[in-house]
Amino acid sequence: MADPIQQASRHAVYTTRFAGYLANLFDPYTAKLKRELRLILIDGPDTTQSMRRINQIIREFRSVSLAIYGDYNDKDIFAELEAFAASEGDFAITSLESIVKPSTELSPPAPSQLWAAATTKPLKVPGQGGVNILGSYIKDMEAIQIAKISEQIRFGFITGRTSQQIARDIAGKDGYLDKQNKRAIKSMVRTSTNHVSNIARQSTYDENDDIVKGYEIVATLDSRTSDTCKGYDGLIVLNTAKDKPMPPFHPNCRTTTAPFLDPKFTLDDDAGTRSSAGVTGGKQVSADLSYYDWLRAQGGQGPKGRAFVADVLGKERSDLFLNGGLSISKFKQLTMDELFRPLPLSELKKKTSLQIAFDKING
Repeated sequence: MADPIQQASRHAVYTTRFAGYLANLFDPYTAKLKRELRLILIDGPDTTQSMRRINQIIREFRSVSLAIYGDYNDKDIFAELEAFAASEGDFAITSLESIVKPSTELSPPAPSQLWAAATTKPLKVPGQGGVNILGSYIKDMEAIQIAKISEQIRFGFITGRTSQQIARDIAGKDGYLDKQNKRAIKSMVRTSTNHVSNIARQSTYDENDDIVKGYEIVATLDSRTSDTCKGYDGLIVLNTAKDKPMPPFHPNCRTTTAPFLDPKFTLDDDAGTRSSAGVTGGKQVSADLSYYDWLRAQGGQGPKGRAFVADVLGKERSDLFLNGGLSISKFKQLTMDELFRPLPLSELKKKTSLQIAFDKING
């Protein structure tokens, strides 16, 4: 029997690769944006300070851009994500079948039910649209990119650049469309894919809530994991909980979830493993190990291990974590807010409850 955390962590790699595939589907649309922008600028003046003329150029670009992004949405991303939601439901059922007793009956939701959940349950992405539903989130992020390119056109003309120079800035090799816009599309697609994956699987678990009593948050064990996801890793959220944090927790979030089962339905087996990438490279570790348990183990591997922890947490926090005499639960309780975000060091140093720990690392 595979462990649910082991399955979730391995499946998260597949989800990330699928998001990369979806982002690459935008490449032909990038080529169209470049071509249309060059044509619009060729038809316009070489230079101009007229706001009326500049705004006319921007309106033309905005019109063609909306059509190009719309094609990407209709022909590629939404169609692919809808099929992906159905496959995530299938994965959830297959995963459950491998970890419950053979006599357990499972109920798979209809694909339309999974897609409805993915498109109506909100994403909560701080700093990138806040709270939004999937369709609006994708279109809003695209609108932001169109607005940024429009501002580049406006700024270019007003500062005396020629239409050829502006075209090169935006549509040239390594210009805005090749770099910043591509990064923005990748971020949006990765975040959207993570959302669809987690919501579709959670909807499957909800359909079987007599068996699945909640979910466990599973972060990636490596140095790139965000501070928020480090803190959430290992948190078990019951169906009865009022607050139900669900990935994605931030843009490009890789964190996933695993089902938390009613013990009477589970098979007895040894704990599984999950992959990690620490100071000695890739390694399988116990599935029961939380992010901070794993990180403390990295710190116990000599100078290189301590340097690895310092790179992840920063010098002062790593000293507090490794040498302050705090348990992992106490470290998290005293150094993070209710959303598992790190408190500023200035606040930590004012805490009476941390003075003994600071004395230990400074003594």
